[in-house]
Amino acid sequence: MRLTHVRLLVNDYGESFRFWRDVAGLGPTFGNESSGYSDFAAGGVDVAIFDRNEQAEVVGAARESATLLVFRVADVDAAVAELRARGAAVLGEPLDRPDWGIRVADLRDPAGNLLEVNHEIPASG
Repeated sequence: MRLTHVRLLVNDYGESFRFWRDVAGLGPTFGNESSGYSDFAAGGVDVAIFDRNEQAEVVGAARESATLLVFRVADVDAAVAELRARGAAVLGEPLDRPDWGIRVADLRDPAGNLLEVNHEIPASG
């Protein structure tokens, strides 16, 4: 697994976008002030912000979380099988998110932190 993002789940997306762009001084590499999701370059690992309600549409557990660590893996299904074999609490089954360009699965660590594993899928359409 390779850490690619620290995703912050925010209640006021516009305010958070302006903070990371204007106050923290990070340049957005994806998204804008009204897109609901943005990535900001932060020296090798991106800081991402995502509207909490939009994330919760996919992972209901996001309602109780403020952050989500995102890891890139070669194969989500194989990673989930291995994680489960090691005792991980995987939330549901992996699913394709063509609108995000990834196959994704979510889990929690023992402290309740939300984690995502994903791999890229070909763009649809």
